[in-house]
Amino acid sequence: MKRRNFLLGTAAVVGGGLAVGFLWSNNKLKRDATFKLPAPNNATSFNAWLTIDVNGIVTVAIPRQEMGQGVNTMLAMFVAEELEVPLAHIRVVEAPIAPVYGNVTMLSDGYKHAGAPVLWAVSKIATLAGVQGTGGSTSTRDGYVHMRTAAASARVLLIAEAASRWDVEPNTCGANMGFVEHYLQKKRLSYGELASAAAARAVPTNVALKPPAQWKILGTSPPRLDVPAKVDGSAQFGIDITLPNMLYAAVKHIPAVRGALHQVKWKNGVPPKSVLALAQGDDWIATISTNTWLAQRALNEAELVGGGAGACTVSSDALFKKYDTMLDTPGGREYEKRGDVDTALKAAAQSVDVRYRVPFQAHAAMEPLNCTVHWRDGKMDIWLGNQSPTLVRWVAAEASGLPSEAINVHTPYLGGGFGRRSDVEVLRQAIACAKLTNGKPVKLTWSREEDVRHDAYRPAVACRMRASFDEKGEVVAWDHHIAGMSVMFDFMRRVAKPMASDAAPDPTNCEGATHLPYALPNLRVRHAQIDENVPLGFWRSVGNSYNAFFVETFVDELAATKQDDPYLFRKALLKNAPRFEKVLDAAAHHARWSSPLPPGSGRGIAIAESFASIVAMVVDVRVEGKKIKVERVVAVVDCGRALHPNNAAAQIEGAVGFALSASVGGQITLKSGIVEQSNLHDFPIARLHEMPRVEVHFVQSDAALGGIGEVGVPPFAPALGNAIFAATGQRLRALPFTL
Repeated sequence: MKRRNFLLGTAAVVGGGLAVGFLWSNNKLKRDATFKLPAPNNATSFNAWLTIDVNGIVTVAIPRQEMGQGVNTMLAMFVAEELEVPLAHIRVVEAPIAPVYGNVTMLSDGYKHAGAPVLWAVSKIATLAGVQGTGGSTSTRDGYVHMRTAAASARVLLIAEAASRWDVEPNTCGANMGFVEHYLQKKRLSYGELASAAAARAVPTNVALKPPAQWKILGTSPPRLDVPAKVDGSAQFGIDITLPNMLYAAVKHIPAVRGALHQVKWKNGVPPKSVLALAQGDDWIATISTNTWLAQRALNEAELVGGGAGACTVSSDALFKKYDTMLDTPGGREYEKRGDVDTALKAAAQSVDVRYRVPFQAHAAMEPLNCTVHWRDGKMDIWLGNQSPTLVRWVAAEASGLPSEAINVHTPYLGGGFGRRSDVEVLRQAIACAKLTNGKPVKLTWSREEDVRHDAYRPAVACRMRASFDEKGEVVAWDHHIAGMSVMFDFMRRVAKPMASDAAPDPTNCEGATHLPYALPNLRVRHAQIDENVPLGFWRSVGNSYNAFFVETFVDELAATKQDDPYLFRKALLKNAPRFEKVLDAAAHHARWSSPLPPGSGRGIAIAESFASIVAMVVDVRVEGKKIKVERVVAVVDCGRALHPNNAAAQIEGAVGFALSASVGGQITLKSGIVEQSNLHDFPIARLHEMPRVEVHFVQSDAALGGIGEVGVPPFAPALGNAIFAATGQRLRALPFTL
């Protein structure tokens, strides 16, 4: 194993071991292979994943959070397929917090290139930790095998029980539409009749899963299970929670991000009479009242004074100047290296040396942060849109002093996640409020202004990219030097400070910049990391969102330097990556790459791999003066197999809208540690009339299953920037694009 991979893996194992220790001590986790999903009186539990009632209705535990990505439907389809029941017979429930539901793929994904021994060790640690989490486009990938296996195991038990009753061999029977049937005798028994006795039989081993050729549900696009409730208004999001005798709270932070609250100055010297109680944290206060409006209006009369040694003082302009200095300085942590880059650069016949940058970005989820807490009689119920109920319970136990088994976490629908709801600061604030309500439930809601000014942002990042050509015009050197802050370090500093460490490399720093499919004989990728005390978080596609912009814009610049067609230039560089080349070719074909465009228009292309999926995009843009109008986006996706094509296409369409907002819309800037934006008027997101026509095509392959929820973001910005260059001749190297 290469030394850097060994060190990476060692750090991961040590860090993972600490994680297991903390989670175990705080949550009293007990790994139990026999755990079964609790079942009501008229139902029987087969395993951790499903129950069947006397009417044949199958209840499926969903251990991932539904935030619009369709995970409730997708995971239910796994069970319906292998159990041979109609999707209409499936009911989904939120999985309880238990290690069996841990997301192993999410925790081990960052180490997929570290070598088999390291990946094995990290996967074992992740399995032991059993952390339930939703992120990294892993929900479908993580559930693909074990949820299907659980359903197939139940199917085998049901068939075995029916065969026993008929005194026939199980291989003469089959499952169909919620019944076990005997092929020759034309007998059948419903799952409801068989369930109780079948579940008592010995669990089979080495259950065979249905091959794709036999699928009836997977690969089709049935209606999503969550749509009816969202249409008729019965769907419950966190902000909808209403309980008897509930009180309401609102929060206000000091102006600077981070720092300490020193003083609260009330307009009339005291809080308004509508304030029933006042909670206070390190850098915030919360007013508690009889409704949200009164609580928020009271905060308008409060001036918060704070700062101190822990406060952020950075300004965006100064930060990028610091980055420029760092990029001119040798060093930084190497994430990938092959060949001799420095020698190849010096011997170049022609070189290109450019810089790019991206700003801080907020999530701007449709539903503002909120949390409801009911703390009474030594027990606590929490209603919180979150991306990790395991983490929620752990933090709640820490903040309240209650044992973890006394804490019940309810996860309603999330009105937008994108990584924002992996943070839990709103939970700590709501618990602080609940300490003051004498057993009454309290719901804390952030205003949009607080959400924009005190988000956990995608980091501002800059990079310097250098490449060289030999006498034949071949790219022989590639040097990618990145400067920025670590999302992982800051996230751990907020949610579990003892585990925050720079000992292990943060895989998100360079994801999308390493392990490129291009034929590059001499390559080096480095990251120079600093800490500017700005709250950072996971933003849809994380490091891929900016590294793909850097890489694919730079590839376009290399093509322009050689005066080559951008598509054909990429195709030549992909000579050793046939899977990528196929996706690129399909995108060019569906977009009619060489077809003419009207004056003032341009067409750009980009390709990126993230979360085990490959996406190529072609963007058509029209430029009128300083106005950028995206007309059409053609996306071609290889995610292995599209298991619900309509939903997968919807995720790419949504990702285009999300990426469009960050490419020509909002950005977060800081001045002396204070965020300058406050709401959607100065942090705009894409409106309906600004959305382009989006065409999505899938390339089916035998590759391992890839993600879909985030993978449409990385290639959009570079494809758009390349299209703008084609239209205007102006190369834009910073987001958001402005002419």
